[in-house]
Amino acid sequence: MPNPFDWDYLTTTPASGDVLDAFTILYVVIFLGGFVAAAYLNSRPWSKPFGTMFRRKAVRKASGVAMWVFGVGFFFFLIRLLQINPISFGNPIWMWLSVLAVIVMIGWIAFSWSSARKAAATEAAARTA
Repeated sequence: MPNPFDWDYLTTTPASGDVLDAFTILYVVIFLGGFVAAAYLNSRPWSKPFGTMFRRKAVRKASGVAMWVFGVGFFFFLIRLLQINPISFGNPIWMWLSVLAVIVMIGWIAFSWSSARKAAATEAAARTA
């Protein structure tokens, strides 16, 4: 595998033999698994462990964003797999930008859930007092 951060690699459509490499297989496992997990949490926000730790509204909001991020990333994988390349969506740069979007999303969810957890703890303390 060439340097994944080389500009020529990022902006060149892969050849038919290079479509399914180790990075792409790991990518599809993470993005498909993430989409399925986000869809499950969006339909059942009360399920353990998230339903007992966070409010349903926070779980639904985070899982909705996660479904969008993982869905768009999976779209870029399908474009690469089919090798149809409209508007250069089959280039590897889109897959790396999707990985970056997942990292940003995880940071945003961690920040917003810590705020939601603090608000829920404050509300529970006010209710019992």
